[in-house]
This record gives sequence, C-alpha cells and structure tokens, in this order.
Amino acid sequence: MSVLVAALAVLAAALSFRLVRLQRAHELGMATVDEKLKELSVRLEATEQDLANALTQGKVSESLLVEKGIAEEEDIEAAHRRFDGGAGGGHVRNRDGELH
Repeated sequence: MSVLVAALAVLAAALSFRLVRLQRAHELGMATVDEKLKELSVRLEATEQDLANALTQGKVSESLLVEKGIAEEEDIEAAHRRFDGGAGGGHVRNRDGELH
C-alpha cells in the first residue's frame, strides 16, 4: 500500500512540475504577444499622425492653388470627385470600425 502512495506522490509531483513549465511557457508567449501589440500600437499611432499631416498638407496645397489662381474651386472639387469616386479602391467611408 505504501508503494502505491509513493507512486501517486511521484506522479503528482511530476504533473505539478509539468504544469509549472507549461504555465511559464504560456506566460512567455503572452509577454511576446503583448510586446508585439505595443509595437503595432505605436506604429499605428505614427501612421495616423502621418495621415493627418498629409491631409493637412493637401488642404494647404489646394488653398494655395486657388489663391494663386493656378486652379479654380471647381477644378479642386472635380479632382476630389475623380479620386473619391474611383474604381472601388482606397478608403471606404462610413465603416463601422470592425476589422472584419
């Protein structure tokens, strides 16, 4: 009977060591995913800032073209219609924010 108890104790110890190793591996994997998520978040924020800057520069350029008499308001609006109403590529307006 004591041999059976000893065997069960050894089995329980082996299982607990295995569970501890699995937990550590899982924690390491989660830390890696967390680091990648932080990196992607920083990159997304930088991309959003770049986009905002590009939009501002575009508006300034449009204003200068009109002010200098190089283009008319109608030309600018026609260019917007041509690029915004294109062949389906580019930015999709009025999305719900879901990725998929």
